[in-house]
Amino acid sequence: MTRILLALCAVALAGCGGRTKTSVPTIDPRAEYQNSLDAYQACVNSNLNNVEACEEKRVQMETNERAYRNR
Repeated sequence: MTRILLALCAVALAGCGGRTKTSVPTIDPRAEYQNSLDAYQACVNSNLNNVEACEEKRVQMETNERAYRNR
């Protein structure tokens, strides 16, 4: 009985502590905003007669702008 309990504890704790930290890439809100702004402007320039085609890029640009301004 004791051996089974010991084996269960060993299995349960096997993953603890051996994990290395993974580095989270830093996000540069200014760069994200600038990239989305460039993509939106390029889309508008390519679709002058159909600006509605760039709606998704506009929303992404505005979202990134808010993240940049509110940091």
